[in-house]
Amino acid sequence: MKKIILAITIIMMSAVTVVSAKFENPPVSDNGGLLSQQQLAEISQSLEQLREEYGFDTAIYTEETLAGDDAQSRADDIFDYGGYGRDGILLYISVNPRKYHITTHGRGEAVFNENGLAYIEKMILPSLRENDSYTAMKLYAAHCGELLEMARQGNPFNKSQHSMQYIIAVLAAALLLPVLAAYLITAARLAKMKTANKQDYAANYMKPGSLKLENSQDLFLYSTVTKTPKPKSDSGSHVSSSGESHGGRGGSY
Repeated sequence: MKKIILAITIIMMSAVTVVSAKFENPPVSDNGGLLSQQQLAEISQSLEQLREEYGFDTAIYTEETLAGDDAQSRADDIFDYGGYGRDGILLYISVNPRKYHITTHGRGEAVFNENGLAYIEKMILPSLRENDSYTAMKLYAAHCGELLEMARQGNPFNKSQHSMQYIIAVLAAALLLPVLAAYLITAARLAKMKTANKQDYAANYMKPGSLKLENSQDLFLYSTVTKTPKPKSDSGSHVSSSGESHGGRGGSY
């Protein structure tokens, strides 16, 4: 009986340790100097609460100059080699150039799927573009908590079916299908009522000798060729330089 009680105690202690474990790195590493000390403390506290409550590494890392080939690989390397948790999400921001990337790892790829990352990006990008990093980071922390809670409830974020494009498409289909059906029915009835025979040549409708061309020529004026470069995508699941699988989304701000 004592052995059973001891085993249960060990399991309970292990569970508590997982939830309350301290992560190796601070939740916010503001090397880019984007926050005041008060703002840094506030954002750090918000992310630390998420870490403790969900046992999930939520972090932000900024730097003044991009120390890598691109924001995606830099964010992945920071997470892989910087001692962050097995399961987590990290927002990387570079001041010069103005780049950002959200990288996910482990359980983070499922919790923050492509639709979830697009949602967070939509929330924080306007503030980043206005150089309001503090608001962007506050929104990032708030919506990370929102998606983590949805995942804990067994319903990971997925609002693609509720996007504006989808709603417009549904409304358009609902309005156009009856009109299309009525048009087809009407066209079929009119086709049965036509008694005139179609003439394939315009000459059949002209009076002989009524058209005389004195002079005719074709003039080529100009042509315009427009080329649009295909944008480079830095989103979706990929493998980092360390061989680890990551999800992610990012770009310029």
